[in-house]
Amino acid sequence: MKSLCFRYIAIFSLNAIYGISFIWSLLLRKIIKRRRKRGKIIINATFHNPNWFFAHIAPITQSGYGDVILVTDDPMAELPNLKYMCPPKLLAKICSRAVAKAIWTFYAGIRHPADIFVGYHIFPSSVTALLCARFFGAKAIYQVTYGEAELSGGGWAAENALLQALGKPSDSVQKSAVRFANEFDLNIVRGTNAKSFLLQNGCNAPIEIVTGSVEAAKVKSPTRDIDIIFVARMAESKRPLFLLEVIAELVKSHPQLSAKMLGDGDQLEQAREKARSLGIESNVDFMGKRKDVMELLSRSKTFVLPSRWEGVSIALMEAMISGVVPLVSNVGDMADFVKHDETGYIFDMQEPPESYAEKLALLLSDHTELQRIRENALNFVTERSERKVLTARWHSLLTQLQSESMVK
Repeated sequence: MKSLCFRYIAIFSLNAIYGISFIWSLLLRKIIKRRRKRGKIIINATFHNPNWFFAHIAPITQSGYGDVILVTDDPMAELPNLKYMCPPKLLAKICSRAVAKAIWTFYAGIRHPADIFVGYHIFPSSVTALLCARFFGAKAIYQVTYGEAELSGGGWAAENALLQALGKPSDSVQKSAVRFANEFDLNIVRGTNAKSFLLQNGCNAPIEIVTGSVEAAKVKSPTRDIDIIFVARMAESKRPLFLLEVIAELVKSHPQLSAKMLGDGDQLEQAREKARSLGIESNVDFMGKRKDVMELLSRSKTFVLPSRWEGVSIALMEAMISGVVPLVSNVGDMADFVKHDETGYIFDMQEPPESYAEKLALLLSDHTELQRIRENALNFVTERSERKVLTARWHSLLTQLQSESMVK
């Protein structure tokens, strides 16, 4: 009964938020005229790690468009043309992080008149971005970060408390979310599945595929002594416990196997306990959050990420550009990068741990096969998502958007 009550509250709240935002956008689009170019972009976003920050923000700051004002919880790193506006901690305690960032995004729009507002994730950042963009006579960009899962069924599988309160798919919230996305001047998706989802559900706003960006490791190890590496939050959505079952199966044929699991989260202690119960604690090193991810990737042979949902994982792309062979679940837009038996291996969600273990055993026993896929993966991601490539892509998109060539 309690979960059903939360579901109805979530359905009502989300439909109301998206509906009011939609009407606000329609009205202000007619009332407030766009101003001359100001050479500024305001972004509302939350970052879970520095790599995600650099992957997405660096190409925009380097695009040559102008200053980027980033409204986020805490500064991550310094970049040219980047300015931070972080809401006071007291304000976040009083009215929540999301509301505090919304207020500060509006404040940023007053202090730094901008041409474009950008929101990562549909709720709440993109709601804030659209409302502020229309109020200040600017363009609005929605970054569909989690792929189709962010919108499908109303986003009930996404990692947001209000969205998760849905408990299961909601057709009405999905329709409201897609209609809301249709109000943006540009929707940025990570791959073909997310784009197809929007198109099939009636979104006729401009949609462009732009992944995060990656750079090759500056420090490369002469030896690859890590057999398996996992780089993600220790959360159920990333299935670290499933990976431990894969490792337990693989250890039967490779008793000296070395696996590194990077990241922290609410399943970290549970994962440690599971490793002990499976008798593989000597094979698995839980390393927590690390600043030397790229160096560790350069020492690795295979990268395994059996997520329940993704857009396109930045860690996946970093692994590929570091010459690590990926084995991932077929969710979101992962298949845009991992071509089975060409640039890696991709598995359906229903496949058991033995399927992963079988391919891993082959790769760890066959250096020629490992090297073939490693080179394919490296070349593919370099051509598509290397930072300079994405910087040029953002320059083109932002210039087009500002010149109003992207009209509905």
